[in-house]
Amino acid sequence: MLTEAEPEFQLVVDCARTAIVTDASPEPPALDAAPDWDRVVELARYHGVVQLLYQGLEPMAHESGDEFTVPESVLTRLSSTVQGKRMRNLAFTTELQEIIERFETRGVRAIPFKGPVLSAATYDDATVREYNDLDLLVHSEDITVSADILEERGYEWRGGTPRLDDAALLGGPVTKAIVHEYEMRGPEFDVELRWRVGDAERPFSPPFDELWDRRDTVAVGGQPLPALAQPDRLLVLAFHGTKHRWYLLKWLCDFVAALESTEADWPHVLARAREAGVERNLLLGAALARDVFGYALPAPILDRLRTDDRVTELARDVVESLATGTPQAPTRLEAARFYLAASDSATALVPFILLHSSLHPTYSEYQFCPLPGPLHPLYYVTWPFRLLLEAPRWQRQQSEEPRNELT
Repeated sequence: MLTEAEPEFQLVVDCARTAIVTDASPEPPALDAAPDWDRVVELARYHGVVQLLYQGLEPMAHESGDEFTVPESVLTRLSSTVQGKRMRNLAFTTELQEIIERFETRGVRAIPFKGPVLSAATYDDATVREYNDLDLLVHSEDITVSADILEERGYEWRGGTPRLDDAALLGGPVTKAIVHEYEMRGPEFDVELRWRVGDAERPFSPPFDELWDRRDTVAVGGQPLPALAQPDRLLVLAFHGTKHRWYLLKWLCDFVAALESTEADWPHVLARAREAGVERNLLLGAALARDVFGYALPAPILDRLRTDDRVTELARDVVESLATGTPQAPTRLEAARFYLAASDSATALVPFILLHSSLHPTYSEYQFCPLPGPLHPLYYVTWPFRLLLEAPRWQRQQSEEPRNELT
């Protein structure tokens, strides 16, 4: 547990646990004095769990009576904030429904895997989870059509650079894709189109076809939408949290909520995680659920945790970081080290090095000279010169720039 954390952060964690975990006792943490409520709200905002804080505070205050009181001004402020977020999320939900309807009409295979669908699938409410955009997993063969549909709805592709030929961006049999997602910016919302969960250097092995064949359906705002199957959802959340070193509490809340909502054959889930190369990611998420939230894990997961000392070490590092209250996003170098330490096999280092963006054409080459797909290999002629020119700036970024993703 977060024994070294400030009481305000422990209160945020306890409220989130009360809101997520079935039959969780709404008991407030032992406090020597009244909490700094401004700090409590600040921490909840930073970690993206304001709505979970509000949901947990009300039953906690009710059960505790005079022993733990929440100022009415705090509840009013939180209520107003939560209402605003819910209204925004409802607008996201409507937009997603319309996009998926357009996709289905045009035969686009797409799975929303964050945003309203993840919120509805794990929290049983499309408006609870905090998100800033819509993330869609799309078959690589359907990327062009899906991007066209979004452009018809007023979205623009990143940076304003024209999409002259998607084949040049998506790469080929022996060339790496220039981008790993399409960032589409609209008048009110942003949409990210991805054709795989991970990226070239940090792969998530199940191909889209397998995820599509196993897909589930989730009711979102009264409309059935495609969603990842429960075990796949759990593995994706574990992979995503590990990729970012679990520095935000919201990712762990998502994982715990997914555990709560998953009815699975756990040995089968572990076997699937091993096949996907993310078993240690799954175990790490489980260890954090236990250590931070006191979550009771399934016996097969506990048995595997007892045999993996590295997961214990990684979990301890994450808990110590979370206990600071506002841990910073890891630098690229820190994220890389953590990812490799949490990988199932030392061979993960091979694609991480060989497919690193510094060794392949990037969006910078495309911005300089958009080429048609058949000429994509020519970018490999220009990238060494770009690398030489940008090496000093790249080195500074590796040591100074954080990786920041809040979805």
